[in-house]
Amino acid sequence: MNIKGLIVCMFLTAGWLSASAYNDHRNARVDSLEAALAGSNPPKGKELLSAYNELTRGYLPYDAKKCEYYGRQALALSYGLDNLLIRQYVLRHLGLLRYGREEFTEALDYFRQALAVTDTMATQKRYTQKDLDDARSCLYGTIANVYNQQDKAHLAIHYYQLALPIFERNGWLESQTVCYHNIGELYFAMGNNAEAERNFLKAIEKGESSGDSLMIALANKGLAWIYIGTGDDDNACQTAEKAFAYYQTHRTEEPCTYAEMLAVKARISLMEKDVAKAKEYANEALGYVKGDMPFENASIVYTTACEVAMAEGRWQQALDYGLQSIHPDSTATYSDKDGYLLLAQIYTELGQKEQARLYINKVYEMMNRYATDHYQSGLSQMEVLYETEKKEAQIAALDKERRLYYWLLFGSIGLIALLVGLLVYRHLAHRRQKALLAAKVALETETNERRILARDLHDGLGGMLSLLRLKTGGTGTETLIDNIIVELRRTAHHLMPEELLKSGLVSALNDFAVSVPGATFSTYGDIRLDRNRELVLYRCAYELVNNAMKHACASHIDIQLMQDAHAVTLTVSDNGKGMEEGTEGMGIQNIRERTEPYHGQLNIVSLEGQGTEINITLPL
Repeated sequence: MNIKGLIVCMFLTAGWLSASAYNDHRNARVDSLEAALAGSNPPKGKELLSAYNELTRGYLPYDAKKCEYYGRQALALSYGLDNLLIRQYVLRHLGLLRYGREEFTEALDYFRQALAVTDTMATQKRYTQKDLDDARSCLYGTIANVYNQQDKAHLAIHYYQLALPIFERNGWLESQTVCYHNIGELYFAMGNNAEAERNFLKAIEKGESSGDSLMIALANKGLAWIYIGTGDDDNACQTAEKAFAYYQTHRTEEPCTYAEMLAVKARISLMEKDVAKAKEYANEALGYVKGDMPFENASIVYTTACEVAMAEGRWQQALDYGLQSIHPDSTATYSDKDGYLLLAQIYTELGQKEQARLYINKVYEMMNRYATDHYQSGLSQMEVLYETEKKEAQIAALDKERRLYYWLLFGSIGLIALLVGLLVYRHLAHRRQKALLAAKVALETETNERRILARDLHDGLGGMLSLLRLKTGGTGTETLIDNIIVELRRTAHHLMPEELLKSGLVSALNDFAVSVPGATFSTYGDIRLDRNRELVLYRCAYELVNNAMKHACASHIDIQLMQDAHAVTLTVSDNGKGMEEGTEGMGIQNIRERTEPYHGQLNIVSLEGQGTEINITLPL
């Protein structure tokens, strides 16, 4: 599904539906305004500022230089006239100009400046709540778009969710519909079907209230894909029919989406074992594939045609469609893994074992790369969210202190000292609470994503590899696939070990030590920890053991877990080549970041050629 294109269309071309002032740029009378500026009686003061603002907005779609020029003029004059409303308008337009050039860092800088101006507006009575709501809703939406273009779904969802309360407060149903749909699309792309379904259903509810048939169709299309993926035939059929009815009557205006809906109908027909009907829908969809069709839509059509051909046993035709459904290797994305799996199965049926192995390896490499990139990206986004919330908390605290300041001037010195002490204590406690909350959110996000990825690796790819092993002859091929299956299951297990969730840290570490050649595990004391600390210590142990095997070339690794009344200590020691002083790598840095919210202490003792001992202590 073309998520990014939809969001850009909804939030940049048309703008947020709440703002009556955001009419189409093409309606701006830029020629007349420029003529007035050059006339004998040019506008001055507020009228001149308004003209500069309109020219900035009017030239935004098609003349970057003039947009930039008039934007600079408007900004300078807004300071002289102290007009914050126009200033945030202009900053947002200049940000959109950078967004159109894909200068995302610069665009975000302008949008954040505009948000800061809006925060200042909130402290002044001359600006209405409607002014603030219009400004903030637009800025939250455009910031979300930027993060979406950068594949930062967590941050995009965060800013859409900041906009939702504004829409609900003002009763802007159209904007609520669009926002819920876009959040659903982002959750679907992340693999969180439960949240995606919930937001799509909310989009349909709001769309029915506002009469927005397009958004109802889009949300039903999203639901159909979810139900197809989960094998829910009845719901898939119902939601697909509702979306199909809309796009069938709009196939001239929406040929790409109509082709996608034909593919959806074909998939459902395959689920119902009606291959003939599926072939009919697939062939019609292929008729809409043209050179200007976005690759995402074309890929869906070719993948569906491939599956139909496979169901009919037309393996050569299936191969042709399968090859057209994937990106070239240099631009391959995670979405290509499904095509790789189909191609591996097709080549197996055609007896081309080398090609089958090639695509099996591509699937494994793609899953491994996705796991690493997605995990790092998620942590990075959690850090940005934490910093954003911390700044917001600091701003709120400063506002509160400023309001209290005038009252404290009339109090006694003793009362001032007491209040300042209370404020400092509250501020420190709030910061600690925010840090622990951010760590918990990051840990829960990581845990959920690891569980989803581990299940997909074990159930989806593991099952496909087992099927290919049965269909692929030859001792060498079977051995290769067996090795891949073992490595795949080991990776899936350690992404989110079920033993940790079921029986706790001691049992999970014991299983982990058994799976590592040369590793031993021992425990001292009655180990009783909360789930978050257990997850942190398990990840640290996993990181340290991997480092010992990969970098220190250790043949023996000893893992110890000890707890007393005040702290729990994890010790990992090895007989490897040791660490050079000042050579801490990314693994050690990750461990420090994991343990810091829990006030953990990390102690490293290492002698070159004599091994390394690392102690991690978490106070209780």
